[in-house]
Amino acid sequence: MDQILIGRDPSSVDVSPDGLRRLLAEQALPEPVRLLLAGLDGLAALPPAELTAEVAVQVAGVLLAARDRVQALALRAVADVDARDLYVLDASPSTGTWVVDQHTSMPRSHVDLARRLDRVPQVTARVAAGGITVDAAVQIARALDRLRRHMDRPDGLIDGQPTEQVLPGVLTDGICQLVGEALGGLAIDDPRLIGLHLDLIEIVSAPLPELCRLESGFLLLAAHVPQRLLAPALGVLVDALLPNQLAERSDDAHARRGLELRRDPSGSGWLLRGSLDEECGERLHTALSAEMVTDPENATDTAAAAAERAAPGAGADPAPIAASPRARTQRRHDALNVLLGRLLGSGVLGTRSKVPVQIAVTVSLDALHDQPGALPARTGSGAVVPIGVVQKWLCDSAITRFVLGLGNKVVEISHTERTCKPHERRIKLLETGGICQGAGCWRS
Repeated sequence: MDQILIGRDPSSVDVSPDGLRRLLAEQALPEPVRLLLAGLDGLAALPPAELTAEVAVQVAGVLLAARDRVQALALRAVADVDARDLYVLDASPSTGTWVVDQHTSMPRSHVDLARRLDRVPQVTARVAAGGITVDAAVQIARALDRLRRHMDRPDGLIDGQPTEQVLPGVLTDGICQLVGEALGGLAIDDPRLIGLHLDLIEIVSAPLPELCRLESGFLLLAAHVPQRLLAPALGVLVDALLPNQLAERSDDAHARRGLELRRDPSGSGWLLRGSLDEECGERLHTALSAEMVTDPENATDTAAAAAERAAPGAGADPAPIAASPRARTQRRHDALNVLLGRLLGSGVLGTRSKVPVQIAVTVSLDALHDQPGALPARTGSGAVVPIGVVQKWLCDSAITRFVLGLGNKVVEISHTERTCKPHERRIKLLETGGICQGAGCWRS
């Protein structure tokens, strides 16, 4: 039994029938694997806090590097399980199911990569050597899969473009531009740019299949850009190689365009859902980004975030925080609200049937003054809104007023400009002792 329990604490041994079967299976494993298991057990019994600072940081670095190597070896092993249908030995219907049954953290994307390692030999070799992460390998393999059926065609074209022009443009100029962008810009005489350009020229001029040269170029790109920027950069290169597909996707987005705006069935707010085409989406993104930068509430968010960071840690009585910083989605919503408010206030929408484009609200005087039993305000869309929202709209607004009788018949109409000039606002504040003139306002 001592021989079976190499590197293990006997007190932690599972003596159940299943546990003993696993131990016997481990004993039959190759020596390097048993040593790996023993080493992992030893590391688990070694608390990092007991190490000196220098040794602890070295151990952490070694473990991080070893993690990538173990991932690469696991990828190779899963590829073998798939190639030889070894998953049937555990009564699993497929490699993916078998991996799930192992209760590991290997994602589905890694399993998919393992199935096609033979299709990306350079990527496989680089992963095995520890040159790139498995996640980077997955991204490169996906990009190559999109390109595979368009490469090495007998007509010498790539998506309708001549190969002798496309490959140099994408693999030399394209990759150099993306690397320079990722590194914040490189001077024309920067040694990094010069060396990269020479390597890319060598790849383009090699007498190899087009897909093989693309694989080499993508690996070189992965070696020069941060991991988080690799997928977007590969996407740009693929779109440069397949411009017709890019145009087709844009046309499809335009054909599917649509926007749904309806009241939430619960009566709380609106539901917005849609699919924007390229032009509309870019316009909205640009407008919202500009509004978010100048949002006056940004200072409040910054202060709230600073207060959260300064709050006591766990175990201490937390100091009260006035407000939490808004989420990005909330900031984007507020930017859209401000943008629409400025649009309506600018008058650029003109008039419809000689009536200015305005928000329409039907509300009684009793409701404006919070009298019990008054009907709530209703908007032109049919929505029922609380009186606080109406009072907010009334401040600094141009108002067209329709007075309705008890039978809901219009008995009077007038138009007033609620946006006062600076000196007129000061006069009203002096006259009223410092309160504004919005309906329902009073001195608290």
